Amino acid sequence: MTTMRTDVGVHQAKIAYRTRSQKGNALVEFALILPIFLALIFGMVTFSLALYNKTVLTMATREGARAGAVYITNRTKAIIDSSAAVAARNVYQGKLISFGAGMPIQLDFNADPISDNFITVTASITYTGLFWGFIKNSNSNTGYPISTESTMKLE
Repeated sequence: MTTMRTDVGVHQAKIAYRTRSQKGNALVEFALILPIFLALIFGMVTFSLALYNKTVLTMATREGARAGAVYITNRTKAIIDSSAAVAARNVYQGKLISFGAGMPIQLDFNADPISDNFITVTASITYTGLFWGFIKNSNSNTGYPISTESTMKLE
């Protein structure tokens, strides 16, 4: 009786006479994945910087509202607004991140803080980011509006 060795003949794969080289596969895969990877990285950076700028504006409006709410004898709307503006500028000045020209910051205050018995400070900017014009609309170079508001009761 003859037996066949199962460990040799049965488990061996047939070898094709013409095998193709796979030397360029890694380069092709890299070329396909790289744009997607870069888009994700730049998107995360752009979103992170926008969130950072929003946080700085929130701190600035909170500090401005606090400075305007502090009791000063014989205060007027002009005194309240100027002290709030100075305090807000001290917080955001030199801390906002922009690419290219600086972002103009608009500070607004409520119409009559003395009769309302509270002050509201609103700050807004237009964030341009790294490639915001490309992300939002390829024909437009407009940015993303970021605004924040803080309200405090006058002391």
